Amino acid sequence: MGDEATRCSDPVRGEVPQRRDRMRAAVVDDARRIGITTLPRPACPTGHVRVRVEACGVCGSDLHAARRGDWRPVLVPGHEIAGRIEALGGGVDVGGSGLPLSRETPVVVEPLATCGDCPDCRAGHDSVCASLVIRGVHAPGGFAESIVVPAARVHPIAPQLEPGVATLIEPLAVALHALDRASGVAGERVLVIGAGAIGLLSAFAARQAGAAEVRIRARYPQQAEHARALGAIPEQANRSGPATSNARGFDVVIETVGGAAETLVEASEAIRPRGRIVVLGLFDGPPALDPMQALEKELTFLFSNCYQTGDGDRPDFARAAELMAQHHERLAPLVTHRLGLEEIRHAFTIAADKRAGVGKLVVVPSSN
Repeated sequence: MGDEATRCSDPVRGEVPQRRDRMRAAVVDDARRIGITTLPRPACPTGHVRVRVEACGVCGSDLHAARRGDWRPVLVPGHEIAGRIEALGGGVDVGGSGLPLSRETPVVVEPLATCGDCPDCRAGHDSVCASLVIRGVHAPGGFAESIVVPAARVHPIAPQLEPGVATLIEPLAVALHALDRASGVAGERVLVIGAGAIGLLSAFAARQAGAAEVRIRARYPQQAEHARALGAIPEQANRSGPATSNARGFDVVIETVGGAAETLVEASEAIRPRGRIVVLGLFDGPPALDPMQALEKELTFLFSNCYQTGDGDRPDFARAAELMAQHHERLAPLVTHRLGLEEIRHAFTIAADKRAGVGKLVVVPSSN
């Protein structure tokens, strides 16, 4: 790619050539399998930063895409990204939170790219932009030693945050946006269906938002243990109806499972009349639903996609970073496994088997 492709403009020092012009990355091959290869280290144009990836979480959506064969060849997956600024493009002074950026600033990456000019983007609802691109899903992501993103899509984090724990900021932002979609949960009874990372963080966020009671339906013992530590009451997964302590039903149900599960039916049974169901799970196809039950109870279904910059409040990612800084010691136990980039296939195998006691698994590039 030549020298120009491996240089990055620094607004203070000018163009600085990088000594390492190649990087290791986990790339999807033509058979839609993931493996390690060497790629050119990406250039850093004006308005962008290059982040040295220190940790990238394996998300349930990554497992979903791998299982279904949805990855396209040459993709670098991974969208729960934490690292440090290794280079700044021209004109970069601050990140998406309005906080200053410099070399070695610890950051998390908000992996969305949008047009920035449509009515939805101008209103702060950029996750529904028709041009939405998600890094690690549609564009190169974080299972690599470096990634280049617009400066507006990185957020400085507290220096005491361990990078693996910092990757939880991305799913925490998903949870915060889900609560916004529900118009808040203060004083209400909340049920979370599914106790993966997003389910557990949704339960935690609901408690932090003032919910009177939060229950979560968990399948595995480690999930129930994490739920208790975060202030939620675990229940057995796949149960029917409302909790025995709440015979009328929950005010809000947050669905985080997707796949082929009949969780919308489960949510409809568990919720009170005129309650709100927020859907976060990725379904394999049209999900099962009893429309007569939904009609008779006048239920409201609210689908929630990723996170947003907001229409006047702070971006969801910035709010999540602040919440993580306050509670990182409490949330750190959710990260149970760390593997090197060279173990990427093994990482996906382990992350998919919750019977092995896995909570959140993060991939750590071996050179960092």
